[in-house]
Amino acid sequence: MKYRTTLPPLLAVALVAAVGCGTATTDLSDAAPVRGENDPVIDDTNGDGHPDLPIDGRLGGAPDGEPYVGALLGGENGLDPDRAVVLTRTDLGLPEAEDPLEVLDTGDLDGDGYTDLVIAAPGGGHVVWGGPEGLTGPAVPLPWLSVDDPTDMYAISLVVGDMDGDGHTDVAVLDHLQGTPVDTWESTYHRGPFDRDGAAAETRDLTLPDDVQDATIEAFDADGDAYQDLLVVRGADESPVRHLVLRSGPEGPAQETVGDTAPGHVHTSADVDGDGVADLLVGVSGIPNNEPGHDDELHPGRVDVHLGAEGYLDADPIRIDRDTEGVAGAAEDGDGFGNGLLVGDVDGDGVDDVVAMTGPSYAFEEATLLLGGAEGLTGTGSVTVEVPSSDLGNLSHHALTDIDGDGHADLVLSSAHPAVPSEADTFAVFLGGPEGFADEPDTVFTTEGL
Repeated sequence: MKYRTTLPPLLAVALVAAVGCGTATTDLSDAAPVRGENDPVIDDTNGDGHPDLPIDGRLGGAPDGEPYVGALLGGENGLDPDRAVVLTRTDLGLPEAEDPLEVLDTGDLDGDGYTDLVIAAPGGGHVVWGGPEGLTGPAVPLPWLSVDDPTDMYAISLVVGDMDGDGHTDVAVLDHLQGTPVDTWESTYHRGPFDRDGAAAETRDLTLPDDVQDATIEAFDADGDAYQDLLVVRGADESPVRHLVLRSGPEGPAQETVGDTAPGHVHTSADVDGDGVADLLVGVSGIPNNEPGHDDELHPGRVDVHLGAEGYLDADPIRIDRDTEGVAGAAEDGDGFGNGLLVGDVDGDGVDDVVAMTGPSYAFEEATLLLGGAEGLTGTGSVTVEVPSSDLGNLSHHALTDIDGDGHADLVLSSAHPAVPSEADTFAVFLGGPEGFADEPDTVFTTEGL
């Protein structure tokens, strides 16, 4: 499971911070926590079975504060900033530098059953190892993610997950080379497990289609199997666009081109009808591109559901907007409904549910829970909550995961945004349950005091 974190601008994509629904598992040691074969993969840095949320920022929330990375720890009582793990450059054994520390992605790189952080730091990418005591230093340089200039990290996107189905975490990297023509890039595949020096079991070139020259790569569940697939995210600031799905297999990522998604602003996958096959969700905000020639795109926002059992790249979608029976509000041109999606099981019935955001990017107004079931995604039983205001920035979708371990995914909104790094952020948590969410968040806190 990947949470949206404060990434460098070119790592940021409008994909929503989608929570994946893959079935890949990890070969854990006897001392590590054990999960069932079909349990979702979560970010668990200390092995207590509760998801943790990676964070980065500056101590005291001040522009000149010491940069840090770390995690908000999940637990029976939910998120509590007093239980946050905060690691500064000193803790990580890194040299002084003006550049911030930033979480790029997460995963169990060494196969010990604990989630690790892949971070951007002076000299390039580093790993911060998780373990029984949680995240600890020192940070270890990743030899396959080194750069001469820290700003070069802004041109890198990467995917962490099991892409060859062997039970070990792999990493695929797309590096748009700085100081070169825009169409010059390198892509590599690093097969896990990684040793404690950060070296991969194998590193080789990764062949990607030519049109990744103006794109990033993200994790995507194309078919619900044991291989983490790739989504080539084209023109994230365009409106709307198609993205390319690349299927992984025993030889690693991008073994087969599945095809283009339907055009939209955000794309993710989930099993919303419980048939064991990944379905494609496309959010089309109805907000036109800010460039000339896109005036005809203005329409009510919507979520289109393409069911995987019908071959989702060809299937006619089930369309949901704010005029759908059971959904609060009324559809209006440019209302932004569907301009952000999160996936998780909120009501605890074993079928993926979806939270759809309403409002323009960075200024969301509502979050609507759409329940999955045998008929797929519908408006029946939907719950809409208002997005709280914050002095630290507009709150948007961050995660949909079971923070407190009660069997119901919880909604986390935050002001942390991949395109707008900040010194401190606000978090608001709506606890999930059989009836969805309460009208008001159960917890609101900031990271200013860290």
